[in-house]
Amino acid sequence: MSATSSAQAAPLDDRLDARVLLHRNAPRGMEYVPLATATAINGSRRNALNVDVHIKAELDGTAIDNVYANVLPLDFNNNGRFEYLHYNGYNFIQAFNSSGRRVWRITNPAGRKNSVTAATHRDGAAILELRGQEKPAGQDVLHCWAEGSQRLLIARRGITGAELRRAKLDGTATSSGSVCYISVYRMQSTGKPIILVAHNQPGGNTRCDGKNYVDYWTRVVAFDLQLNRLWQTDTCHAGHQTAGVDENGDGLTEYFFVGKYALDENGKIRCTLQGWNSKDHVDAIRVGQLDPAKPGLQAVAVGQTGMAAFAANDCRRLWSVGSSLVKNGQELALAQFDPAPAPLSILVTQRGSEPKPTSYVVSAQGKLLRNLKRRIVPLQNAEFDGDRRTDEILSMWGTVDDGFGRQLLSRNWYWNLKGTQVKETGRQDYDRWAPFPVLFDVDSDGRDEMIVWGQSLLVVGKLR
Repeated sequence: MSATSSAQAAPLDDRLDARVLLHRNAPRGMEYVPLATATAINGSRRNALNVDVHIKAELDGTAIDNVYANVLPLDFNNNGRFEYLHYNGYNFIQAFNSSGRRVWRITNPAGRKNSVTAATHRDGAAILELRGQEKPAGQDVLHCWAEGSQRLLIARRGITGAELRRAKLDGTATSSGSVCYISVYRMQSTGKPIILVAHNQPGGNTRCDGKNYVDYWTRVVAFDLQLNRLWQTDTCHAGHQTAGVDENGDGLTEYFFVGKYALDENGKIRCTLQGWNSKDHVDAIRVGQLDPAKPGLQAVAVGQTGMAAFAANDCRRLWSVGSSLVKNGQELALAQFDPAPAPLSILVTQRGSEPKPTSYVVSAQGKLLRNLKRRIVPLQNAEFDGDRRTDEILSMWGTVDDGFGRQLLSRNWYWNLKGTQVKETGRQDYDRWAPFPVLFDVDSDGRDEMIVWGQSLLVVGKLR
């Protein structure tokens, strides 16, 4: 659930849903946010969830381009009711108002789209105020774009789509490695946001043992809000995602992980996950306090090297889970499966290419607790079932599961919906609906809505 329920939206960086707006990596899931509390007054716990369709926004254009796009909420008029940003690579970007009517669209017909051959890839973006005290207030958009072969970082007004400013990014916009990953953190040392953009290193396959990929964050480039370039740090075999470290829980970031590397606000590498193979990247990483009875934060990572937990402040290895217990783990989430104040659990999922891939729940001490007998891809921890002492997991296509293998919500509430302006095509699941829904409190009433989109519709559902 979101932390803000007032009619007027709180400052962006003070909200728990910053993980959606500032550093959402759709296919890799999102950072852990503490939600459950031991003092919560429980509602009526439900074993099944229902969703009512709240908004159906008609999409036009090309069916496949619509579904292989990404979506983010944005409050472009600062009234506490969020609008919807829908964009595909460097090809198009458009905004719909809170009722589902399109208010602007910008196209770049020659721009790269998200490829259907890599069905789980989606370019990222960030939503934040980029105009300072300029009136009228409202959130803006930070995203990657292209002009010819030049990759660009664009700051754009949320309410009109007008370009505010731009910065050049390294590499070419036409290459298959031109994916856009953006993470924004407001730093403890300055109180100001820092923008991180994934790059690869010049030199192609001569660098990083032939694995010089943008989506491995082999180079981290930092910008300020004026899109001035601050620094760059080379990080071969880093990983697919970032994770901020807020040691005192005040909403400010002391430092952040980029894959297996912990970096400070100046780009200096503080430490590297102890014992992680120097030629292996991290597939997923989460930061949290695994056991409330023990001080400090931990980073839990998974990859070909295995699964392990580390002290966040110095990357010291605390425990490991052998591949004989969890083979080829790919995605993970931290969650409060046992009622708070019990320690957290870790849900880790095998790579989809494994025969009969499954998911496992591991304790805060690194002990295997249970095999869930099916593949649950954890996108984020969330509160759904009415028991605010525990978390559930949002998974692919908007399914919801608890930590014991029970599915509380299927995708049936939206799966067969169709718009009227686009002729749908294709049959496989990835072609019908985007697999990475957004969970967000779009009307600031204290309850999250689920945003899904496919070939012909963007749909917002209210959980009940």
